Amino acid sequence: MSAHPLKIHHHPAKRPSQRPPLLFVHGGYTNARCWEHNFIPYFQQKGYDCHALDLSGHGASGGHERLHDFGIKDYARDVAHAVAELPARPVLIGHSMGGFVVQRYLEMHRQHPPAGVALMASVPPFGINASAWRMLTTAPDLLAALNLFQANEHYHPDIDQAQRLLFSADVDRERLSDWVRRFQPESMRAIFDLSMISLFPVSHLPAVPALVLGAANDQLIAPHEVVATACRLGVTAEILPDMAHLMMLDTHWEEAAKRLEGWLRATWG
Repeated sequence: MSAHPLKIHHHPAKRPSQRPPLLFVHGGYTNARCWEHNFIPYFQQKGYDCHALDLSGHGASGGHERLHDFGIKDYARDVAHAVAELPARPVLIGHSMGGFVVQRYLEMHRQHPPAGVALMASVPPFGINASAWRMLTTAPDLLAALNLFQANEHYHPDIDQAQRLLFSADVDRERLSDWVRRFQPESMRAIFDLSMISLFPVSHLPAVPALVLGAANDQLIAPHEVVATACRLGVTAEILPDMAHLMMLDTHWEEAAKRLEGWLRATWG
């Protein structure tokens, strides 16, 4: 049980079905609202009961004053809390850091796995060091901007930097500007966890239905890292073209949503 309130945003299906509920887990520097613009309305219309969790210290959940105390295991416990609140085993849908949180949840709850998992541009099993090194060598200005934002919440990367790091070149500029204002710093402990995980062996995960998607133009998570995540779950990675890291908000978000919905329909009817 969390020592502070956790916000689980419930968005009921437009037409109820017998399919499992969906629980969306956001990535770093953001909150559950990243799912609410495109993905949640799309899946509501398709008959899915949707839930989106604000991790501790994010969005409408408590713990902002002690954000940097929270690690990946704490976030996995947040997911466990949310799962316990739902009427049926959900499909967990995690993006970026949220994808790694879902992997950690699977490790911690082997005896009670979710109905399935879908990971989008997920941090791979060996963490973020490769991403940081890649940015240092190919886009040092973006890495510097990210570090400045992490150190000072009043500093925000400019719109062009955010676009290069997270979005496609043809993203709507008004929407982009809105999202740059919504970003927040991430827990230093969580970043440390994601940096140190490479020092430890990768454990096997329980067998669950799984979908692993990557973005061809992702500046943070490379295709081979998406493949590593898929291998851990025993499935084949799928790399979607013409898409950047924030797949649920990017220009061609609907292609990712269609692929996810197709997998859900094929798995659960």
